Amino acid sequence: MNRKPISDQDREALLDMLEDGYTYKQMASFMEVCTDTLKRILVREGLAEFNGAKYAIAPSHKSQMPTWDRKCLKCKRMYTLPKWQYICDKCTSKNETLGLADDMIFVDVSEETPLSERTEGYNFSATKGAKKK
Repeated sequence: MNRKPISDQDREALLDMLEDGYTYKQMASFMEVCTDTLKRILVREGLAEFNGAKYAIAPSHKSQMPTWDRKCLKCKRMYTLPKWQYICDKCTSKNETLGLADDMIFVDVSEETPLSERTEGYNFSATKGAKKK
């Protein structure tokens, strides 16, 4: 499951609501989530602590992992990524929704590469599609 970080405005609003004594139900309706999800968000953002393993942050969560600053291999933007992650979350989710394999990211389809080199090793047939020789 993909956990999206909350915005700075939402974080400040939750902090103010906690200080003003709002109930978890009121805060959950503000965030448009259930109360259990709200409690997980509060724990993940470091705004509250709850007893029980249900709300514990997994050691594999991105906030707990060592990070590095590097360019995404697909979009070439600089990001702070978990160590050994080479593709940003935005580009990874695009691959998943389009059904593309990660191998496709590294295929050179630039205009500088002639079409004959890009299609070398494939047998094109009108009825069956492309197959690797």
